[in-house]
Amino acid sequence: MESEMLHNKLQGQIQSLRSGNRNAILGTLEELRSEGNVSILPELFQVLLIQEDEQIQGEITSLLNDLKDKEAAEVLAAAIANPEYEKIQRSLVAACWQNGLSYGPFLGIFAEVLISAKFETAIEAFTVLEQAIGEVDAPVREKLAIRLKSRLTEVDDLKKPLLAALLKTIKAF
Repeated sequence: MESEMLHNKLQGQIQSLRSGNRNAILGTLEELRSEGNVSILPELFQVLLIQEDEQIQGEITSLLNDLKDKEAAEVLAAAIANPEYEKIQRSLVAACWQNGLSYGPFLGIFAEVLISAKFETAIEAFTVLEQAIGEVDAPVREKLAIRLKSRLTEVDDLKKPLLAALLKTIKAF
């Protein structure tokens, strides 16, 4: 009975987010702030992708920045790795370092962003990597360092100092 009620509530929230009705979307975002469920995140990514209203974009970004559910880290990391979300990748990556969740298991995704994304997004990924590097053990850090060094030639000159700083951080552990 309770799971059916939660399912119905989730479906109502999804319907509201898809409605295109600004007030309904903002109301649902406010509701999600206190009663949100990780399963709604892909829906929020879709709204962020298509929504042009700056207030709605800001509310979704703020919500992502404030996530505290540990399960959200995996959902965010998967979205960052998904080419469908390239347009909002910077916002998603920035949310990761701002929400303070644990991203150690997803270092490879952030390393790829650092290497291949635009500079502004790469800086956000650098910050996540810098924060998460202490969460993993020495073999994982070493593997990451090898990966970064092997891809150094692919990185433009603007991002080379970021890679150098990250390699220095890894070595310091």
